[in-house]
Amino acid sequence: MPTKTYFNLNEEKQKRVYRAVFDEYSRVPLEEVSVKNIVNSADIPRGSFYQYFIDKEKALIYLISETQNRGHEELVHTTSQQQLNIYELMETLFMREINKLKNKEESARVLLLKQIIKSAKATSIFYNVMANVIFEHPIFEECWNNMMLKVDSKDLKKNIFDLLFATLKDCLIMAIEDEGKIDVSINNFKLKIEIIHLGVDNLVRK
Repeated sequence: MPTKTYFNLNEEKQKRVYRAVFDEYSRVPLEEVSVKNIVNSADIPRGSFYQYFIDKEKALIYLISETQNRGHEELVHTTSQQQLNIYELMETLFMREINKLKNKEESARVLLLKQIIKSAKATSIFYNVMANVIFEHPIFEECWNNMMLKVDSKDLKKNIFDLLFATLKDCLIMAIEDEGKIDVSINNFKLKIEIIHLGVDNLVRK
């Protein structure tokens, strides 16, 4: 995440730096990111980048968090009148991005993810950050409570979420890597979600 120095910048400069960082990270994979390109685009000294983000990984974490948080704002608006369970929530998240791919919408999340998936390190960072953002978001807790499970524990919740999120991630990456496989990724996602759902139902009935 950015340092306090970054957040102390005036709004105009903060937006300029953010745009320069986003443009570079959505242009090439993490290992090829050029700090020189970022500072030139943002019109800041090279040392300022490290004052703001410490290193390239911290900058990526910030970008992932920001794009995901903005996505949650859309999600809250979309689901505010619905009583979703966690399976429906994950499907809503998944289909939102799939529909952007189908409609050729180059959303910030998709642009960034197209470069992230080219790097094993960046993919790992993405998985950890995005998973934490979703799991800690109040809407996930609401969707979990809507299920009214007879068995309710933190371990159960976390393990179910991990399975659901891994499914979302893998199927979304499949669609991004080859848009010809979008329909296959949707079918795989729905089948795997149903398997998880059935497994959880069987577990809590014991």
